[in-house]
Order: sequence, then C-alpha cells, then structure tokens
Amino acid sequence: MDILKPILDIYDVKKDVLLFYLDPDIIKIIDDLDYLDDENDLFLNDKIFIIDRSTLELDHAGIIQAIKDDIVSIKVKSKFSVHINMNNYHIFIKRKKTKKNDRDFYKALLNSL
Repeated sequence: MDILKPILDIYDVKKDVLLFYLDPDIIKIIDDLDYLDDENDLFLNDKIFIIDRSTLELDHAGIIQAIKDDIVSIKVKSKFSVHINMNNYHIFIKRKKTKKNDRDFYKALLNSL
C-alpha cells in the first residue's frame, strides 16, 4: 500500500514532496540522487536505494544486475542478490560515472529491444 500516492499524484516533480515525509537520516543518503518516478530510467550498474512505499523505510541499497518487466535484481553487499517489484518501492538512483557514450549506447540498446 502506497501511503503517499494521493499526495504524490498531484505533483509533476515528486522527489521534493517525498523528501518532506522521509526520516532525516534517509534524506542525508538520498538527497542528491535522482528519483525514478520523475522521468528517470534505470540502467545496469546504477546504484539504487529502495524505500518501501508502505513504511517509508530504506530497505535495500545495491547495484542493478538485471531488469525485466517490473522486477529489478540488485546485488546487495557482495554476498547476495535481491529481486524487487518496482511498483512496491520508491527508487532513488545514483548514476555510475561512465563515459557519456556508454550511457547513450545502453539507452539506444534498451530502446531497440
């Protein structure tokens, strides 16, 4: 259950509204990151921070290993992978610094599939 859905649906840029309702410790971690629902896309090797929509708690942080439909697989620490349904979480993205050409290549590849 998404407790902030009625509020977030009103706004075009949802990140600032969502940050208002989060714990200050979580805000320190994700303040400079991109929010997925603000017209951002996920790419392999991006680091994501996953906040549960029902509790607004930071559940996981990890590197994207696979994306299929609404399921994202992330590598958490170095020991295991977690598979999450993107519809159940607020996702913040930390872009991995790569050459611009690499990101353009992955985006073009994604669009061609």
